[in-house]
Amino acid sequence: MDNEQKAIHLEVLSAINGRIRLQLERPVASAAPFQRIPGMRGCRYNARIRTLLCEYDPEVISEEQLIVRLGAAYAAQTDASLLHIKRSEEEGFSMAPSGYLALLCIGLDGALSLAGSPLTTFTRWLSTGATLAAVVEHGYQELHVRGSFDPEVMSVVYLINSVGKPGAVRASLLAWIITFGRHLVPRAPREQPYLVRRAGKKLTLTPVSGAKSELAFAGSMFRKGMEMMARKA
Repeated sequence: MDNEQKAIHLEVLSAINGRIRLQLERPVASAAPFQRIPGMRGCRYNARIRTLLCEYDPEVISEEQLIVRLGAAYAAQTDASLLHIKRSEEEGFSMAPSGYLALLCIGLDGALSLAGSPLTTFTRWLSTGATLAAVVEHGYQELHVRGSFDPEVMSVVYLINSVGKPGAVRASLLAWIITFGRHLVPRAPREQPYLVRRAGKKLTLTPVSGAKSELAFAGSMFRKGMEMMARKA
């Protein structure tokens, strides 16, 4: 309880490769401690609304490392014993038109397959090609925005291996679900608490375990299930 009374909060409002914007719960005296973080190119602190805008070199420090270092520099300017870092910058469901087109092609291919139509020879290639393009585009977008892409984009390998095989429509559907399925579930902002430990002038942040949300747990289980299905298929 005493820790919670001395808790402070830091919220990540936006984050793109090389640039990050934070909301501080308490005012700070100066942006100088943030400027001293390795890889930092510049920081601007708005005292009126308590936001911190930082530009950094992603070749020197990763986004996750930077957020923790910023949190440590923030906590060092307070008497807090607990720091909550909240990630609110992640967008909700967002899918490019190619994703919808791929799902439409998969649905058409599945319907014609059930009807025994000879057109499935054409729709099979259409659904596979559309899904392949949608997955590749999704991976490129994540790489461009975040500097990395999620592992589920690798379902493209499974999809390529299914080309020309009888279960191609099932492979297309599975690849689509693995890649886009997690976006169908609304995600609450991630929040990770850290214990603030001081030893003289040295400050360390220790992550508090067990902070994983039920939604995040369900999402991880969903991805693991899809991976198991992919291996069995």
